[in-house]
Amino acid sequence: MARVGLGGRISRRFGRMCYTKVRLPDTAWTVRRNMLVDLHIHTSNSSPCSDLSVDEALEAAVELGLDAVAVTEHATHHGALLAHEAGRKKGFTVFRGVEVCTTGGDMIVFGAQGDFEPDMEFQELLRMVRSEGGLVIAAHPTHGYWGYHHRHKGYPPREVLEQVDAVEVLNGGCSYEENVLATRMASELGLPQVGGSDAHTAPWVGRCVTVFSREVSDETELVEAILEGNCRAAYLEDVVPILK
Repeated sequence: MARVGLGGRISRRFGRMCYTKVRLPDTAWTVRRNMLVDLHIHTSNSSPCSDLSVDEALEAAVELGLDAVAVTEHATHHGALLAHEAGRKKGFTVFRGVEVCTTGGDMIVFGAQGDFEPDMEFQELLRMVRSEGGLVIAAHPTHGYWGYHHRHKGYPPREVLEQVDAVEVLNGGCSYEENVLATRMASELGLPQVGGSDAHTAPWVGRCVTVFSREVSDETELVEAILEGNCRAAYLEDVVPILK
């Protein structure tokens, strides 16, 4: 059954205010799926804010039945490279990504090498990533929308979201209402939608995931699958177990 939540008070930058209930698309897929991936994990290798070791992340992912995870440390690929090698030795797929804080909000990047400056200009990030054929995902764009932080934190305006390649509409660290709002924004713009746990500890791994309708084995195929829209965001608890 589809989830129903309050999608109230969409920013005027998106054209109107809305106080009606918003029905999220069914996250339970009843079709054959090839990949179940947590696209947003931080490890203690390179993210000081994380208490999650690579081994703990991989163990949790395997126990949950995930097919792969993406390690997205803050501003550096170093931790993702270490996690990728650890996953290779265990026969488990780890995608290498990075989360970058920009003037347009936090962005998750796949398919671009090197490290990034903190608080870099959004347009500069786009230029760097696009020059390498990479992908830019708006990470948790509505985090903190309600309550105290709403008065003190800016949110990606429409002109920023119109330039990203996809939106993380389900984030394990966001409230249900914030995820509803992010889903609404991405739907209005016709952007691909992904999910990730934003895990910093083992119990958070897999809270939100991305379901791919075809198998992806590396970052190049990951970028292609997302750009083609061959993916869908889901709460792990809603994914119907189906044999591959």
